[in-house]
Amino acid sequence: MKLSIKKTIAFFCAGLALALCGTALVSAQQPSPDAIAQSPQGGAWEIRHNPASSALYMPRVVKQAYSKQTRSPDGRPGKNYWQNRSTYKMNITVTPPNRTVSATEEITYFNNSPDPLSDIPFRLYLNAHRPEAIREKDVDETFLTSGIQVDEFRINGQVKAWNDPNNPRASFNTPGNTLHLIRLEQPLPPGGSITFSIRWRYDITVQGGWKEGAIDQTTFFLAYFFPRVHPYNDTSGMDMTPFTLGREFNNDFGDYTFEVKVPKNFVVWATGDLLNPQEVLQPTYAQRLQESFTSDRVITIAQPAELQQGRVTAQSDTVTWKWQAKNVADIAIALSNHYIWDAGSVVVDPKTNRRASVQSAYTAAAPDFTRMVEFGKRTLAWASTQYPGVPYPYSKTSIILGGTKGADEEYPMMVNDSSNLDKEGKPNYTTTRFVASHELLHTWFPFYMGINEKRYPFMDEGWTTAFEHLLAKEDMGEEQAIAYFKAYRTSLWSLPGFITDLPIITPHDSLFGAGSAAVGLNPYGKAALGYLALKELMGDVAFKQVLHEFMARWNGKHPLPWDMFNTFNDASGQNYNWFFNNWFFSYNYLDLAVKSVQPTNSGYTLQVENVGGMAMPFDVQVVYADGSKASFRQNPRIWKDSPQMATIQIRSTQKLKSLTLDGGIFMDLNPADNTWTASSS
Repeated sequence: MKLSIKKTIAFFCAGLALALCGTALVSAQQPSPDAIAQSPQGGAWEIRHNPASSALYMPRVVKQAYSKQTRSPDGRPGKNYWQNRSTYKMNITVTPPNRTVSATEEITYFNNSPDPLSDIPFRLYLNAHRPEAIREKDVDETFLTSGIQVDEFRINGQVKAWNDPNNPRASFNTPGNTLHLIRLEQPLPPGGSITFSIRWRYDITVQGGWKEGAIDQTTFFLAYFFPRVHPYNDTSGMDMTPFTLGREFNNDFGDYTFEVKVPKNFVVWATGDLLNPQEVLQPTYAQRLQESFTSDRVITIAQPAELQQGRVTAQSDTVTWKWQAKNVADIAIALSNHYIWDAGSVVVDPKTNRRASVQSAYTAAAPDFTRMVEFGKRTLAWASTQYPGVPYPYSKTSIILGGTKGADEEYPMMVNDSSNLDKEGKPNYTTTRFVASHELLHTWFPFYMGINEKRYPFMDEGWTTAFEHLLAKEDMGEEQAIAYFKAYRTSLWSLPGFITDLPIITPHDSLFGAGSAAVGLNPYGKAALGYLALKELMGDVAFKQVLHEFMARWNGKHPLPWDMFNTFNDASGQNYNWFFNNWFFSYNYLDLAVKSVQPTNSGYTLQVENVGGMAMPFDVQVVYADGSKASFRQNPRIWKDSPQMATIQIRSTQKLKSLTLDGGIFMDLNPADNTWTASSS
């Protein structure tokens, strides 16, 4: 999700949650005796944690996972690691302009845990549209609906009450709650499975401001729309944290087979592979689609006029599109009877020459989308070979034109993006590519890696934002990429505020309220800077090797931050806890200052004070008396043993005229003290 360009939704820390996380973090940062450094004037510097050899703060539930050996202190999944999963079969009917979506659904849920399960929580995300739902921003009446309505519910074929008054947890199932608890008559034993059959319906919202809904009268985007079993995991059990609008998600992996019945002349795009193209498309268009799977060029599969003339889809009154997606965390569906449909393909695995299909769907009112397949192909090829450098794991992706506001969201094999035009209505291709690339890069984090983005969004938004910047440097050039990163990623975080200094590790689902910092800054720019600083600290080769090891260990699973940090230590053979503490567990910020510049026999000695405390890289840019210039890059490792002050030797026979500390995308809170100028005397 791209919160920096789309409207941000932000949060303050709820009092109790902040108190709890703050207590834990402060207790983990009690300074050792060597954490008090002396200033040149003899006074004590601010007491700061010197984490060079200390362990990372760890919640008790993570420690318990180590005791149970579901996770290992070296960062690997433990010998007793497990995760539950489900298979989903759905028959979905949509008949625009009627906004009611109806479906039958069969869920087979597998309990791979060592625990008997008495309660099964179903997640009903679209209940967030109900008037009674908890919200963190204002909405108007067009946003509100009656949520998901369950008309029939069965367990192993037997009809059961969806709202059972005898359920001891029935009081939990209030209107507007996005969780619905079902109490089983007999607990589901370890290794057991159970089948739920649900007949349900909901009305699509007409305000497309939350990544789903009616884009126009006959164009719908279905997301987060079906009842699903909420994850049960080895660290927090059945996580019952409420879901509110604008938050991210946490889903189990599952296998999906689903059918979407729509009127003729509607095209359906969805997560997964289309199983019956010859049945739903007339021969010419089925052939175009097939050719696009191996084509390097962009092929227009269908135009709106062709749809209106009844030439594209089968001409029975209704057409059923059949889809299948395996081992994904979610699915999304889009449909329209007047969208342009483009497609092409790109090699995503040079070793095997495997290709992935890239498709886009849009209207003529979004001329920037005419290059969307091109942008998508570039992103998938780059990400598959550069960063993260793991081949795109799916067979296709579809990039759909969403609403003018509130789009820009990722789903497995799907993207819902806004159009970007300048004031004159001309395409802003740069921003369109920038946004689309970000959403496509989410394929690896959170989908390939199974991140709990609801609690630790810095593990997906941070990585994705870092990759986005590396790609932008190649596509835009370094100067423009830096300008974009500063504008959209670090400009707000570099300012002081009540929330901006919260540690990145703060559980995101413990934050609530107003203010943009909690959502828009920590998981995005702040975390991305941490990963980019780590890349520079380790060096590109070692960094990528360890990143690949982390991904190999945890793809298709549910890694926690400690699994990631410990893998980086274990796989590199180094202890980077000092760095992880500094960036992810501290209240530090970005602020350097020139403390002193003194001439020496071999040049100059520069002392740089780390006022904000972050172990950040920076350039020392010098201008000599003769007007010549030089720049000296400083690696984050200079802060490892001396986190408050760095001494830098500038070796030169020339006289210095001026000196400036430049952090680039690591924007300094107070740049006024970053420059030294030689006295005229």
